[in-house]
Amino acid sequence: MHLPEIDRYGRGHSPLHRLDPRLKLPALGVFLLATNLTWKLPLAALFLLVAFLLTLLSRLPTNFVLWHLRAPAALGLILAFLLAIFTPGAPLVGPVTREGANLAATVFFKILASFLYFISMVATAPLFRTIQAARALGAPEKLLALFLFTYRYLFALLDRARNLSLAMQARGFREKTDRRTYELKARLYALLFLRAYEETERVLLAMYARGFSNPRVTLPQPLTSAQVLRGLPLLSLALLLLALNFFW
Repeated sequence: MHLPEIDRYGRGHSPLHRLDPRLKLPALGVFLLATNLTWKLPLAALFLLVAFLLTLLSRLPTNFVLWHLRAPAALGLILAFLLAIFTPGAPLVGPVTREGANLAATVFFKILASFLYFISMVATAPLFRTIQAARALGAPEKLLALFLFTYRYLFALLDRARNLSLAMQARGFREKTDRRTYELKARLYALLFLRAYEETERVLLAMYARGFSNPRVTLPQPLTSAQVLRGLPLLSLALLLLALNFFW
């Protein structure tokens, strides 16, 4: 089972790995804002190209990026298909209209670009450093602690799901596209979430027993001038893309 370790390659030597997360997170926000403001196909294609170049600059393994790209790409294809068919306009091919094809391509490019921006900024630093950076930038401490707990116990939940799946296979279960398979999978997920809820209660009681009251996310050391200068090109690029929305 592939585990969702977004920071599996968080320690590296690429130009993006050397940037402080406190600079990458604001740049990510501007990149996403610029990408999602545009409804022009040429701009969306340009933003996707920049996102692709940043992903290359991050030197993340191709299989790692592609594995995480599956879900956004599938969502983008579904939305693009629906938009191409149901958007009114001049007929192009069959039920596809010219305006629908343009809108579908724009939305698909925006989804891919947003994901590539996200993974190139977040996956190039250890997750805890990114959480610390978010705290330094003013994110609520309780929300960040909740995210860390969720991320940590997601692996335990997936491990439990794998064990239950192996137990079913050992008893002769073979996955098919029939009603019995769907019923058994539904029972598996119900049992999994029930056990996850029980585990959550046990963990919470154990934390209270050890004196837990308020979550704490430590703040990183202040940024140095060298770190700020190193991150200025990335921030400038993000602001330039944002400006294109108003001057193109």
